[in-house]
Amino acid sequence: MRFRVLGALDVRDDRGGPLVLNRRKQRVVLAMLLMRANRPIRTAEFVEQLWGDRPPQSAAANLQSYVAGLRKALGGSAESRLPANRSGYVLRVERDELDVERFERLAVAGRAALAAGDPVRALDRLTEALGLWRGGVLEDLPLPEALHTEATRLTEVRLDALEDRYAACLALGRHDVAAAELPQLTGDHPLRERLWELEMLALYRSGRQADALATYRRARTLLHAELGVEPGAALRDLHRRILNGDLSLSPARASSVLPRQLPLAVPDFVGRADELARLDGDPGPLTVVTGGAGVGKSALALHWAHRAAELFPDGQLYADLGGETAPLAVLTAFLVSLGVPVTEVPTTEEAAAALYRSTLADRRMLILLDDAADAAQVRPLLPGTAPSSVLVTSRDRLNGLVAAQGATRVELGPLPVADAVALLGRVAGEPLVMAEYGAAEELARLCGGLPLAVRIAGVNLCGQSLREYADTLATADLLAALTVPGDERASVRAAFMRSYERLSVAAQRLLNLLGLLPYSSFTTDDAAALLRTSAPNARGPLVELVTLNLVDASAEGFSIPPLTRRFGASLMAERGGVPHPAPSLSCWRP
Repeated sequence: MRFRVLGALDVRDDRGGPLVLNRRKQRVVLAMLLMRANRPIRTAEFVEQLWGDRPPQSAAANLQSYVAGLRKALGGSAESRLPANRSGYVLRVERDELDVERFERLAVAGRAALAAGDPVRALDRLTEALGLWRGGVLEDLPLPEALHTEATRLTEVRLDALEDRYAACLALGRHDVAAAELPQLTGDHPLRERLWELEMLALYRSGRQADALATYRRARTLLHAELGVEPGAALRDLHRRILNGDLSLSPARASSVLPRQLPLAVPDFVGRADELARLDGDPGPLTVVTGGAGVGKSALALHWAHRAAELFPDGQLYADLGGETAPLAVLTAFLVSLGVPVTEVPTTEEAAAALYRSTLADRRMLILLDDAADAAQVRPLLPGTAPSSVLVTSRDRLNGLVAAQGATRVELGPLPVADAVALLGRVAGEPLVMAEYGAAEELARLCGGLPLAVRIAGVNLCGQSLREYADTLATADLLAALTVPGDERASVRAAFMRSYERLSVAAQRLLNLLGLLPYSSFTTDDAAALLRTSAPNARGPLVELVTLNLVDASAEGFSIPPLTRRFGASLMAERGGVPHPAPSLSCWRP
């Protein structure tokens, strides 16, 4: 189970499905149990918090009814999850099941790392901790008096963690980020002097001494107006040192050129815990994220890159290779970003690559190369012996980089149904998805678990219910329907077509014919029969399809994903339909 109270109350089963509780007081009972997880709450306290000084005569019976409903919804035996004791009830929650427990554990670990002089670890733990917050504590419920104190305490711990996070940012030389973001926080929490200190220090380290001094004057005015007091000793001392231009306040390490080129990450990213864990596990200097069209390779890479940016204090470089961009153009842009005058960038790929490797020799940077066509396009963009890391996304499996450069490969498949439904909720609205969860699951399956397809389905709802829309898609030309009107690139068919155009004529024909198969699974002999050739001759086109992640390979045989099969069938229909006479197939079944 997953219990979340840092925001609206949310409970998920082991498959990610939501636990729906329609009775408000029952939700309050669950909230009280979660806020005191693994500790008993007396029946009398429940009654007092739910009904106040004048409980109805049926209060105890009503409470028993609420608890019985919770036990049924939570599953398992009453003794294992929600047992009763002599005076009340206790909800048993395991490690990492409750977001509050995980948040506080990560916040403590982050503060300890900061105190130990490890800002990289501190920032990682604190960022993860703060990412668990989705809003105010139990913001969708009227909080009983007993929960107000705990909610206030957690809000204070959150602010402490925010302060620690910006302290870690400053320790890592990210004063520009802190200077941009802290004014909003000091505006929201003007009485927290540590936030003012952090903002002043960030501004000073960004070369904005006058702005830092103006910030102190603003803090002093607010504190005097609200509390009638002068700033504390720490804030006054920092003001004095900034006024005197104290050099010891300067960052320990400054970089003359610090590119941060990562594009905006997808804000509603969901799932991919295993893949993120592999990337977090220091996979090596070169990692390839590979998968089929629309599966979310770029979204995963950008999500992780932003999360791991602090591990690369010399900055991040980014290039959208677009499947076609010449390496020399990328090398030129990278070298200029690294401080090389454009007039000094070599005009040949070999010389530019050598200068690029020399420039990166002592830098620890993250280089994200998005949508690479093949290994040849990537190789000139790899550092030499630098401590930098390269992350590549590609529809191609890039076997050459794995074989020759020792790249680590992270393979991306469709989202599980629960994650796809969660993504649909982010796009179309969680209340809509929770109200029609079965239809949402059907939509996720129709979309084949492809994030691109799920997002397009979410934005194309246009006021329909999920059930109506699922029924429409089930009987419509699915690929034509999964398109954003007026945006030809926001189309599942267009995404598949970009892969299709890179295939040889034989591989294109095989994909078209595979669309006619009665089953998704097939053998090499089936491919040969479709192409009317021998099995050895069919291997080449088949390998192309596997390499571009249009067909999946396993020890038992091959399979073609549902949407890919629809794509192949649609192309075959455009080209005249079923070949005659139709070949005889074995059609291996799993």
